Amino acid sequence: MGNIHTTKILPNQQSINSVAALSAEFSAKQFDSTVLLTHLKQTVLDTKFMKSQDNSAWMAVRGCDFIANPKLFAFAPLTYTCVFLGELFNNFEIEEIQEKVSPQVIEQALLRLSVFQLY
Repeated sequence: MGNIHTTKILPNQQSINSVAALSAEFSAKQFDSTVLLTHLKQTVLDTKFMKSQDNSAWMAVRGCDFIANPKLFAFAPLTYTCVFLGELFNNFEIEEIQEKVSPQVIEQALLRLSVFQLY
């Protein structure tokens, strides 16, 4: 957990933009969560979003806070948001994600990530 505050761990801007762009899909009135999560996982894998990082200790300790209270994403640093999404989609299958994390949590994480998009 020692490197969680350094910007060196962040993915490139294109990866951030690609993942953050999916936040709009969560806003749709009707969406198929399995299809959307599969698309999100594939985007994370394709862009190598946080792939070279191992922040499982942070996820086990702090990630649970964000799962329990997605409002924490409102002021979360970019590093926390990237670590959360990276650990989730790089290390868990879709079925596991659906069991552990509500769509609202993922939506809040993506909305926060979208604040850091550059065009």
